[in-house]
Amino acid sequence: MRIQSIVALTDFSTAGELALDRAALLAAAHQARLHILFGAETPHPRFTDPQARLEQRARQLARRHGLPVQALEHRGGSVAGEALRAAAGADLLVMDRRPPAGMAGLLGGSMLARVLRASSCPVLVVQQPVHGAYAHVLVAVDFSAASDALVRYAGGLEAAAAVELFHAADRRCESTAQALRDYRHEVRRQAQGRRVRLSDVFEARRNRVGMAVGAGDRARQLAVQQESAGADLVALAHRRRGLLGDLLRGRATRRVLDGVGCDVLVYPQDYPGTQARAQSAVARRWTEAT
Repeated sequence: MRIQSIVALTDFSTAGELALDRAALLAAAHQARLHILFGAETPHPRFTDPQARLEQRARQLARRHGLPVQALEHRGGSVAGEALRAAAGADLLVMDRRPPAGMAGLLGGSMLARVLRASSCPVLVVQQPVHGAYAHVLVAVDFSAASDALVRYAGGLEAAAAVELFHAADRRCESTAQALRDYRHEVRRQAQGRRVRLSDVFEARRNRVGMAVGAGDRARQLAVQQESAGADLVALAHRRRGLLGDLLRGRATRRVLDGVGCDVLVYPQDYPGTQARAQSAVARRWTEAT
């Protein structure tokens, strides 16, 4: 998996600049085009000409990382709308997490929530200082086809990182409990036969892959596993919904963002090409376990 185009959003705050730094590192690793965009829900008196500041940051990042960086112009729409427009057709949108602003934010959710409801590409939410490439990626999986594509994408995002596949199942559901038992049996059988190979999972073969299974609330289990493993990136699939569906059923992703102390990659379940990407042998075995 190779990322060719990355869009990063900043408001020049400390958190926004971390998003730019992370996006630049990933763009350099993939030799991708980097597009950066300024977006602030409230004007900042320090930046009378934010576009000029953005173009300066583009030149700085280009020199530092040796890659093409373009400063995009804000066309006057909402921050979420501008971010979605810029990311249309991109392979990744990188942004920080910021609290809701004003009554509109309280009614419609945070700007991030609005982006996640509509983004057609994966969104990387940066929540921690950037100290280098990701070292340990924790991927939340289930028995769906979306997990197949998520594993490939997350594993290819940082080719040298250790990758841990984590499944949290609800023991109260008998069908899920049976699938969990089958999954554990299959993992054990593969480990004994030494047939879980990296080439079965990723095109980039430098990853170290581990598997873990938990039971209970997924968001809570992911937070516990992330802290225990010391993962610096959590990746999960996200079902895009409208505002009402997000308010009623879309809280799992927000709870993961609240619960983990690291960056979070949110992968749309209907991301274009998901079915075409779902070809790994290990992923097929997960599906067969159901």
